[in-house]
Amino acid sequence: MKPGLNDDTLKLSRTEVFFFLVIFFVFPIVTDFEFNFYEKGGSTPSLELLTERLVYGIIGMVPYLIYYKIVIPYLFAKRYLLFTLLVLLFLVALTIYTKYGHWLVGRMTFLSAETVKSARKWYDYEPLLFRFSVIFVFRELLMLTALAYFIRSSSQEKQMQIMRRQQLETELEFLKIQLQPHFFFNTLNNIYSLALQRSEQTAPLIAKHAEMMRYILYYSKNQIVKLSQEIDFLKNYAEVETLRYPETTDIRFDVQGIDDAICIEPFLLLPFIENAFKHGIREETGAGFVHIIICVTCNELTMEVRNSKSAISQNEKPAKGIGLENALNRLNLLYPDHQLVVNESAKVHEVSLNLTLSSNG
Repeated sequence: MKPGLNDDTLKLSRTEVFFFLVIFFVFPIVTDFEFNFYEKGGSTPSLELLTERLVYGIIGMVPYLIYYKIVIPYLFAKRYLLFTLLVLLFLVALTIYTKYGHWLVGRMTFLSAETVKSARKWYDYEPLLFRFSVIFVFRELLMLTALAYFIRSSSQEKQMQIMRRQQLETELEFLKIQLQPHFFFNTLNNIYSLALQRSEQTAPLIAKHAEMMRYILYYSKNQIVKLSQEIDFLKNYAEVETLRYPETTDIRFDVQGIDDAICIEPFLLLPFIENAFKHGIREETGAGFVHIIICVTCNELTMEVRNSKSAISQNEKPAKGIGLENALNRLNLLYPDHQLVVNESAKVHEVSLNLTLSSNG
């Protein structure tokens, strides 16, 4: 809360409205019902008594609203001396307000004669300080302070969630922007390599790449896509890579349980598959392999990528590329509960990824 009068001063949330109604209206009325039940043999409060509770509730609520909206903000602003002085001023003002509140009630002829007489009696009561129980007032002030603290904490938590969500969206957008040039660069390298060899596979490769680029252009801006669409894109990528290797290379791409209702962040799985080709069989001179299995069961996606390691890569630890590092960052942001296991042996590199996907976006 910001001290002083501003546009937010007159605003009350639903929680605050509910609190004030309960404290100043519901509790007194329920107390009357309870009193009549135990002391008067179960009779219900009269309409006059309910009217009296309504009048006193409105009168009693006004000063506490002022305390809640004007005085308490200075406490949260850590202006403790000013807050203490305002509390003392509030108690003095409450005394005067209470006196003339009784004066006002004493002139409300629509109330019962007993209520009007009692109000006039309290108005004529000699002592000016205090016309109320100090302990009772401090109890009310403490409850209002606790309410303000709760509302303030909830508001801050909501703002923090909004800020975290905005930060997450910014980071994800940055990672997507990073990924696209990286992928374009790799695919152009593939085409260039085959073109130098004057390979007959160059034209089919360009056609496949065109289809993949179309997917990137139309879906890269989406926060999520259908898993089936993403799988089709990955299949195309694997087929493109297959064209570049001899028939002795064992490349498999198997999927199970893919459902159009299940969605995923676009291009999230690509770097793991791309890494299997780049650091696996790309330098393989023998009969290497890449095995990819993607399985979905009850929104749980499991992907296993196994690839052989060439003689060169067996002696070197491959550097973590932009795409793979990007994927790890996106996993941490989007699926913090994901499970990623990497097993490394002399001849085989294996990645196992498990994460929970959403349905219908």
